[in-house]
Amino acid sequence: MIDFTQIIGLGIGWLLVGWVSLQGVSFAWRAQQRRTRWQREYAAERAEFCRRMEATARAARASMAIADWSGWRPFRVVTIVDEACDVKSFYFAPVDGRPLSRFAPGQYLTFRLPIPGSDAPLVRCYSLSDRPRQDYYRATIKRIGGRHELPPGRGSSFFHDCVQVGQVLDVRAPAGTFLVDPADADPIVLIGAGIGITPLVSMLESIAHAGRRREVYGFFGFRNSGEHPFRERLTQIAETHPQLHLHVSYSAPRPEDVLYRDYNDRGRMTFERVRAVLPSNNFHFYVCGPGALMESLVPALWDWGVPESHVHFEAFGPASVKSAKSGTANVGATEPCEVRFALSNRAVMWDGSFASLLEFGEAAGVAMPSGCRAGSCGECMSPVRSGSVATLKQPGFPVPAGKCLTCISVPTGALVLDA
Repeated sequence: MIDFTQIIGLGIGWLLVGWVSLQGVSFAWRAQQRRTRWQREYAAERAEFCRRMEATARAARASMAIADWSGWRPFRVVTIVDEACDVKSFYFAPVDGRPLSRFAPGQYLTFRLPIPGSDAPLVRCYSLSDRPRQDYYRATIKRIGGRHELPPGRGSSFFHDCVQVGQVLDVRAPAGTFLVDPADADPIVLIGAGIGITPLVSMLESIAHAGRRREVYGFFGFRNSGEHPFRERLTQIAETHPQLHLHVSYSAPRPEDVLYRDYNDRGRMTFERVRAVLPSNNFHFYVCGPGALMESLVPALWDWGVPESHVHFEAFGPASVKSAKSGTANVGATEPCEVRFALSNRAVMWDGSFASLLEFGEAAGVAMPSGCRAGSCGECMSPVRSGSVATLKQPGFPVPAGKCLTCISVPTGALVLDA
């Protein structure tokens, strides 16, 4: 006779065994899922860590100017392109044909120019205006007129009037500390006016090429469409990258320039315009342009509550650095002090009325070598025999101990220079 009690007991037992087995399988499956998810997260975190380490190393190499080559290297002009009125792009390929290493978007090239009728070559720095490539560099140069108290336009006029395809020029490796990591994800704002947009275009091209969904606002100011370089290319990038918000201002639009087609706002680029468009101030800001733009916009960003560490700027042009001192108080000597130029056997009292030791020495009749006058090329470097100096901005390359760049330095007390 069948014992139903035993059958029920066996059934319950098998159900319990099945339930325990199912729980074991479920536990093993969840453990495997957690392990797989952990492995994915670890791989992603490791990849992000490696990317950030490389970005940090690249920024460190840029700030320390660890060049791909030392000294001068010959480059041949392979193409010249008209970009706008008095604006040309020059494409340079290395004569030795070796591949070019990546530079940091926002950096510049230093050129040694054989100016006709000059006893010594002229040294000038021009921003790279394209993303890093292995076979060529591009620098976009505007012909500069005579509107400053300094002798302007010698370098840009030489490029526009004398440089031809096939010509070979001496070039130093890319340098500069005004740069961006194109693979980063932090939202940024690019603000530029006139030819000051060139390093920002390099940044924008690099970010677009990186392919990351990064929110970017670009505020660019020009007189009109005739002085608007890269107009078609910028429009193309904005159309194909919805995370890029491009805003263009024309201060003097031509009759054929159409509002909201060719430009978004009439007038000069201003902080008020930037603030009206941005949803907040929670961005990193990269600003490059003439002195007037720097004087008005950079302090306004700080007053808006943007941390100083989030405002990166580069005064464009040799005469503008003296009026863009990061908004800080004078870091030089607060009392008159003697500055002695040993090689010239001249001693002059510093009273703080000059923007730099370079201008101070020139006014005193001392033969002071110079190039970019913005702390980028190193031509004004002078040994310091005694005393010390304060630097008004970060130079584009490391300055050896015991020397200073007179174009961006002021004395902190009695000083003796080998000049």
